[in-house]
Amino acid sequence: MKKLERIAKQGAEAGFECLLAICRDEGQKAADRISAAKALVEYGRKAEALDGGAVRVVLEGVPKEFLV
Repeated sequence: MKKLERIAKQGAEAGFECLLAICRDEGQKAADRISAAKALVEYGRKAEALDGGAVRVVLEGVPKEFLV
């Protein structure tokens, strides 16, 4: 079971890094960057919920069609 847990953790870390890379890459479409940011925010919310905290994200200058 330890091997499966390690593989799952590595996969989660790789996914997290991938989402971060998309968010930081100004060459990506805005919609793709926003989708990646939303996934990271949700991940952060779940992590914070375990600690009883909250996450607040402010998106400025984002076209309304991306804020659905």
